[in-house]
Amino acid sequence: MYYTVTLNPAVDMLTKSNNFSLGKLNRTEEAVYVVGGKGINISMLLKNVEKDTVALGFIAGFTGQYIKEELKKLNVVTNFVETKGNTRINIKLTTDTETEINGQSSTVTKEDIAEFHKTLGSLTEEDTVFLSGNIISGMTTSDFVHIAEEVTKKGATLVVDSNKDLVLETLKYRPFVVKPNEFELGEMFGVEINGIEDILLYAKKLQDLGARNVLVSRGGDGALLITEEGEVFSVGVTKGDVVSTVAAGDSMLAMFVSRYDDTKDYKEALKYASAAGGATSFFVGVGSKDLINQLVTQLKIQKIK
Repeated sequence: MYYTVTLNPAVDMLTKSNNFSLGKLNRTEEAVYVVGGKGINISMLLKNVEKDTVALGFIAGFTGQYIKEELKKLNVVTNFVETKGNTRINIKLTTDTETEINGQSSTVTKEDIAEFHKTLGSLTEEDTVFLSGNIISGMTTSDFVHIAEEVTKKGATLVVDSNKDLVLETLKYRPFVVKPNEFELGEMFGVEINGIEDILLYAKKLQDLGARNVLVSRGGDGALLITEEGEVFSVGVTKGDVVSTVAAGDSMLAMFVSRYDDTKDYKEALKYASAAGGATSFFVGVGSKDLINQLVTQLKIQKIK
């Protein structure tokens, strides 16, 4: 079973505005509301490719109930801890550029955190847990690390995708894969990444710290995979009209793990991961299985090392 952990989920409001101007009344087109949060995005992509998944984390208030109801419509099983207050709303505004305004969720308590850990009680070595996104107000870095520790102790496969500090703190638990983008990889080590050689150098440092595989997304330049066997593969991007890049990286990560589990083939997993990222970019929400299968035919894998 695939479990996803979204500690700080959101309802994303996607809308457009022509001739946007700060300090003035602006009118938008009709908004689209999408349930969000990295782990939730992963659960939705997994369900689209017919994988069973359970979404874990915290929800609160009317926005939290909206998330729960929308996931139910998609046949995604949920086991959220319900807390006081409201889950945040994020605004994704498209004008001449894309602007994001992320809201603040209500704070969780120590009792809420203890209740969340009960949702991990049934994990086994047959399970995979995606520990994604940032912590919610009321949690600390050590709380996040404790989740990674508990997943590992249960024998489940750990996948981590979060900010630099949280990723670095969990590497000692040997996650199966981490997925920084180029900028995030440099940020982890306080450097600026300039080209493939730099990516390989600092991805290897992540492996030295405990990461088994490192998947580095490079925007329009595709992605690089550095495997635990020391092989390096690259993949390009698919062609299409970009609607929104929201959740593209999450889709890539979900598809990579899922396809690898099915095939035990890193090249196949990387190719489908790129196709899933593209499928989500060309769609509001996450990409469909049919579109992923169409786009994957555009891609070829190059072995660099």
